[in-house]
Amino acid sequence: MYNGGWATALDLEGNQLIPFFPKKEFAASCAKNEWEGYKPEVIDLTEFINDWLSGMSKDGIKPSIFPNDDNTVVLNIDVLLSDLENELENY
Repeated sequence: MYNGGWATALDLEGNQLIPFFPKKEFAASCAKNEWEGYKPEVIDLTEFINDWLSGMSKDGIKPSIFPNDDNTVVLNIDVLLSDLENELENY
């Protein structure tokens, strides 16, 4: 989600997170409280894999996958990359 900068959060250990959602509608439903005014932005999968994840790894930022009011899944970037590569082999 974007509003002059990308939405971020902190986990319980103080690590910076960037939330990612599988669909715009899910991101839009989370645009409240500290993310009020943020809008969903589509990121190309190739750009996400090649640019975003490598940059986040260098910056020590973790991906928060599909966060919602009840749950936040934070993945290690190497695990996420491996999972994405394995899934892409199906296509």
